[in-house]
Amino acid sequence: MTPSPRSLAGVALALAGWQLAGTFRPDFTSSPTLVATELVRLAREGDLLPLVAGTVATLLAGWTVAVTLGTLTGFLIGRYRLLAVAFEPYLVALYSVPLIAMVPLMVIWFGIGEGFLLATVVLATAITMVFPAATGTRESMRAYGELARAYQVSGHRLLLRVVLPGALPYVVAGLRISVQRALMAVVVGQFLVGHPGLGTLIGDARARLDADEVFAVALVALAVGALLTTLVGWAGRRLSAWRPEVST
Repeated sequence: MTPSPRSLAGVALALAGWQLAGTFRPDFTSSPTLVATELVRLAREGDLLPLVAGTVATLLAGWTVAVTLGTLTGFLIGRYRLLAVAFEPYLVALYSVPLIAMVPLMVIWFGIGEGFLLATVVLATAITMVFPAATGTRESMRAYGELARAYQVSGHRLLLRVVLPGALPYVVAGLRISVQRALMAVVVGQFLVGHPGLGTLIGDARARLDADEVFAVALVALAVGALLTTLVGWAGRRLSAWRPEVST
């Protein structure tokens, strides 16, 4: 998709405004030229890519577990009304709890190592998969449930041949949201406990009041998030090409 001239003009105007603000108030913000210089420095020193790789590896490990747990929970809640009545209110309440409020408990339970980061990603991300999977399951059963019963499809065959294909567009929409939330969780976790990664770089730069490095690392995190979201969206479109796309 080629950017329109209007979009390019908007980006150029935003960069020019940022550069102007950084020139007149260097104590308040950075500027595109200084951020670019900082990115080059980080790349030359050789620390950036390993930290990005470590952050992404932790993110993907926790995200995989979270997606599995959240999707299965959503299928069960969407399929069985009794489970929905019993557990859905508590899941809604859990979703509204800020991640930062759970960090002290996570540190007590898992320490400050890799286990803490994985648990933080799972806790922050799994809940975002529950509701799309539940909605997709309900819609799938509403559309194809009677047909499945007519052909005596039940058990795991019902899940694999009816529910999962029907709910797939909803699950894909949840995946796009959850991968962004997973990145936020791992970076925040690294920032709070000092585990090596992009969050630690931001924390160290903040301690030195180095706005240039903070903006540079944040830009890297933004690029990682955009890439992961694009890849998930592409994979989802390939898997659910036969169904209408569900907007997020």
